[in-house]
Amino acid sequence: MTLTDRPDDGDNGAVPGWYGVDPNKTDLKPNPHAHYKHLRQVQPVNLTPVGDWRLSNYVDIQKLFKHSHSGMRDMEGLIPGETREQTNASKFMLRMDPPDHGRLRSLVSKAFTPKSLNTLRPMVETVVAAELDSVSPRGTMDLVSDLALTVPAASMCAMLGVPFEDRHKLTDLVSLVTYRLAKQAYPHLQEQSEAAIIELAQYMLVLIEERRTTPTNDILGQLVMAEEAGDRLSNDELLQQSIGLLVAGLETTIGLIANGMVCFSRYPEEFEKLAADPTLALSAVEECLRFEPSVPITLRILWEDTEFGGVTIPANANVYALLIGANRDPLHFTEPDRFDIHRSEAKHCSFGGGIHFCLGSHLARMNAEIAFQQMARRFTAIEIDESSIQWAPSLFRIPGSIAARFQRRR
Repeated sequence: MTLTDRPDDGDNGAVPGWYGVDPNKTDLKPNPHAHYKHLRQVQPVNLTPVGDWRLSNYVDIQKLFKHSHSGMRDMEGLIPGETREQTNASKFMLRMDPPDHGRLRSLVSKAFTPKSLNTLRPMVETVVAAELDSVSPRGTMDLVSDLALTVPAASMCAMLGVPFEDRHKLTDLVSLVTYRLAKQAYPHLQEQSEAAIIELAQYMLVLIEERRTTPTNDILGQLVMAEEAGDRLSNDELLQQSIGLLVAGLETTIGLIANGMVCFSRYPEEFEKLAADPTLALSAVEECLRFEPSVPITLRILWEDTEFGGVTIPANANVYALLIGANRDPLHFTEPDRFDIHRSEAKHCSFGGGIHFCLGSHLARMNAEIAFQQMARRFTAIEIDESSIQWAPSLFRIPGSIAARFQRRR
């Protein structure tokens, strides 16, 4: 059914349907773009059969983020799919609304200043160089375990004071924890997710208590000591911010780097442009974020009736912003299905927007910039059999393994 032949459905005029993008029936990780393009063309303001809404157009998503009265919780202060008790226990700033969100973000942001992040760069560069030097003689590598995981794990472990040898264990736990963000969509994974967060919490509590007795300069140590107008983070808030930062900073950056290297494999001419001019690394990162985002979707709840594209969505509705669709909106990106590291157009949507704009965006950019520069400096002819890509057990679009062949650059 298309929008032109839909029956009348009241004032909204939106016929409920999945329109080819049913997450319960279609695997949207390997080849998602045709599905989201179809949805954007036939019903950009989409009412799903379960009563949620989805936005695909760039302008509508920007309006949702920046010019709508909305938040992470509904008009009764509840997180969708959670009980009052569960909601009250949730303290991570990404799941909070003002004024609590502002208080937590102000305290946590002290650890994300450019000065703090710049001190990490030499260490991350050294770790990545050593890892790539070790795989160089083989001519093969796993782009996830040998690169995409190594880079953000090095920075996050350094920032939180986590032993680097625990990176694989933490990554496995964090992948499962992500499904707590979509309990309604993935009820069958909630038992595993809850077990993972308990184990992760026990791990982080040990580190927090160590910082209380022996202060450190890493981010976890700064969070323990952080103070704003006489206000400090409680133990529960500390725990949730540290776990939240792991989820936000580790998972999504693994996806950014891994998906980005798939792009460079598909478009070797762009990889050679980067090798010839390393200063293109930052624009290459932005194009990878636009072209193959690791976070395809994010949620907001409206607090008042709001019009999008001629359709009024009622207050208290769950509205999913399809970032992956907006990033290829032809009204805002020239030839949106073309990968071009020289592109300089409208900003992509991959870091969200408004007061919840990704706090770790600069860190993610730095990690990906280092990874792409070092790969382009050393190797050429990156070859990937995309049919063999294994996807991580994550809510996000994160590869779990990518076997690749390469040649050393002469």
